[in-house]
Amino acid sequence: MRTDERLRGALGFAMRSGNLLAGDFACENAVKKGKAKLVVLDENASANTKERYGALCERAGIPCVLMQGMGEAVGKPGRMIAAVTDASFARMVYAKMHGGND
Repeated sequence: MRTDERLRGALGFAMRSGNLLAGDFACENAVKKGKAKLVVLDENASANTKERYGALCERAGIPCVLMQGMGEAVGKPGRMIAAVTDASFARMVYAKMHGGND
């Protein structure tokens, strides 16, 4: 299985298990309240959104990564941002993004 397919599977699993929020308002609140463990932005998000979340995540000490087709991967086409709220899922998704098997 390709890394891209594993990554999509990991994000979808996190969504189905209730450990992933999608959408600007929910994700921003999760970051500000310290509930987000990883933020995933769609590569097609606007430059303003990327800059805003990059700064927001940096201040909060949360990794912020880019992914192509993020909305489709979580079953919410058109969404440009998602926040993983479980540390184990965040590690798994981050590892898949970097070619790991964890």
